[in-house]
Amino acid sequence: MPRLVAQSSEFEGQTFTLTGPEITVGRLPDNKIQVEHASVSGHHAVLKLNGLDYTIKDLESTNGTRINGERITEQKLRRNDSLRLGNIELLYDSEHQPPGQPMPTPSERVNLAECTSKGRPETFTNAAPVAKRAKGMLEKRWALINTVLFILALAGTGYFAWQVFFKPPDFS
Repeated sequence: MPRLVAQSSEFEGQTFTLTGPEITVGRLPDNKIQVEHASVSGHHAVLKLNGLDYTIKDLESTNGTRINGERITEQKLRRNDSLRLGNIELLYDSEHQPPGQPMPTPSERVNLAECTSKGRPETFTNAAPVAKRAKGMLEKRWALINTVLFILALAGTGYFAWQVFFKPPDFS
């Protein structure tokens, strides 16, 4: 049987068993589940039986209704959902475990060797903000760096030779 288990310190451990097709929740005593807390509206939400589980609908409460952190107006509850009414945290517990999604049917095998395209349309353009490096670009950069270093070494050697062998002595 579905139930709400209080998680907030004010009501910790308190359990509300859910029975019937429609259950009102709020701060006022005319609700089937009364949660006496200032953050909970007088008529905060209504739970409606939907199959084996309940659907919760927020009744335009002041502080809202959240399921697993997301504010909702109406949503079906699932086992172990965290429900928040105002500042009060509740856990939805149900014996009913919804069935998992079925596996997709296996499709016909595709032989990729028969594909004639390279996997992208001819009109494809790169949307990345940084251009992709062309192959061999790194080798071209190293060749340029080596050439510049060779020219600097040659110029340095020429300057040294001029200072030692060709510069007239300064006798002043």
